[in-house]
Amino acid sequence: MLFVCYSLVQLIEQFLGIWILHKVYPEARFHSKAMKALGGSLFLATMLLFMWNAWGSYISNLMILIGNTFWAFSYSFYFKCSFDVVYIWESFYGVMISLLKMPVLILMGLLQNRTLNQVNRRARNYTEIIWCLVIEILIVALIKNKKNIIRLVRMLLSKYKKLLFIIFVIEWCMLTYSMFLGKKGFEPVDFVLHLIFIVCSVFLMLYLILNVLYQEIKNENIILDTIQNNLQSQNDRLEAFYNQRNQQIHDIKHVMGYLRNCLENGKTEEALTQVCDFTNDLSKMERKVWTGFSYLDFVLNYKKLEMDENEIDFELEVDLYEIPLKDAELGIILGNLLDNAIEATRKCEPDRRKIFLRVCNPNEMFLLCLRNSSAKMPVIVDNRFITTKEDRYAHGLGVESVKRIVERYNGNISFQYDDEHFEVDILI
Repeated sequence: MLFVCYSLVQLIEQFLGIWILHKVYPEARFHSKAMKALGGSLFLATMLLFMWNAWGSYISNLMILIGNTFWAFSYSFYFKCSFDVVYIWESFYGVMISLLKMPVLILMGLLQNRTLNQVNRRARNYTEIIWCLVIEILIVALIKNKKNIIRLVRMLLSKYKKLLFIIFVIEWCMLTYSMFLGKKGFEPVDFVLHLIFIVCSVFLMLYLILNVLYQEIKNENIILDTIQNNLQSQNDRLEAFYNQRNQQIHDIKHVMGYLRNCLENGKTEEALTQVCDFTNDLSKMERKVWTGFSYLDFVLNYKKLEMDENEIDFELEVDLYEIPLKDAELGIILGNLLDNAIEATRKCEPDRRKIFLRVCNPNEMFLLCLRNSSAKMPVIVDNRFITTKEDRYAHGLGVESVKRIVERYNGNISFQYDDEHFEVDILI
């Protein structure tokens, strides 16, 4: 019975670490049944290895250092995640769990007058099982707010991977040193010092987390300021466009007066020239109905003028009856994506300047597909597209603001590109 209980506890402990990692990197490399079976076999074998080792020793510093290579190989083999990311996360997770287990071993050694080897490697007992369950309950309570925790882990593994590895190395060295001292027996001071070390480790992790959150809030504020500036700039341009249009409409009466004067005096050629010029101006002002949604049509008409100025061929496919986004959010998404598309397309040869947009509602969902010509591959750093404009930090946040809006609606955004084309697909 004791063996079954402890095995289940260890199964839960390993599952929680892998479950958190899977929420960050869920995409499988293979989809065939044979590869799924192979991947499942690798995970099961690794799980059984850790459970067997845990039954032999309550804490194993060598298993943390060496055994997690099996997890790193198994997970990175089947899921789209690098070996080092899995190893760092599982090792960090394992050493934190072991540090939390150490006070139980020290207390048992003090109460039973035994060395660390004696209490660590002897048969397991219910005290150890209960303490493991307490630790796992704390982990479950911590990850109850799954969305924020997964987001935090994702940021740690992407932006602070090296720092996380350094913390793991420091904690592993301290754990190993504590186990070395425990071979000669325990003193009350060992328990106190270990508790102090655990508190320091917790404060170090809190500092790391707060620093990550601070950087995230800082980036969000920069993005919000950038979006606000872009919207203000767009509003200014739209206001100028409306003023120009109103001025041209106001001038119609003067044009009509001039035409009347020309016709009355037989100046037909001058009248014809004025009509042609005025017709061209009106064609530029003409607002087409693209989709039947007024704000979307307005954005498309405005961007179409910019495309015409840059001799860009624009193609649109529409099968739309509902837009789940607010007008401001739609303006941010479509405005940023079309700005990037126009910027990339205008660098191509004139005969290759093409932008294709498709908006539709397949299966009661909202799909936006934008594809444009490109002269070169985009630059990507830390999964973020880097602009070629001079003010890279300000202008490189357009795609990030689009991603945030899509995530707010639990949608998906994907990118496909080569040195000739760039495509973004949004599904909400």
